[in-house]
Amino acid sequence: MKNLKIYYLAIIVPLIIIFIFYKFQIFDSTYLSVLFLIYAIIYRTYTDSKRLIDKKIIPKKDFWKLLIPGTRIEHFRELYIK
Repeated sequence: MKNLKIYYLAIIVPLIIIFIFYKFQIFDSTYLSVLFLIYAIIYRTYTDSKRLIDKKIIPKKDFWKLLIPGTRIEHFRELYIK
C-alpha cells in the first residue's frame, strides 16, 4: 500500500459501510460498537502495518507492535502524509 490514495480508501470505505448499515438499521448499536472496535483494533493495525512494511519502515516481524498505544504516532508522517 505505497499509494496514499489507496491507503485512505482502505481506511475510510469500511467505516462508511459500517455507518450506512447502521443508518438503514441493518444492525443495532451493539453491533456498531463491536464492528467499530474490530475496525479500530484489528483492521487498522493490519492496514497501518501493511503500509509501513511495504514502505520498508518496519520489519515484517514487528507488525504486532502497532497494537501498543502511541506506536502509530511515531510513524504519523509515514502513514498519513508521505
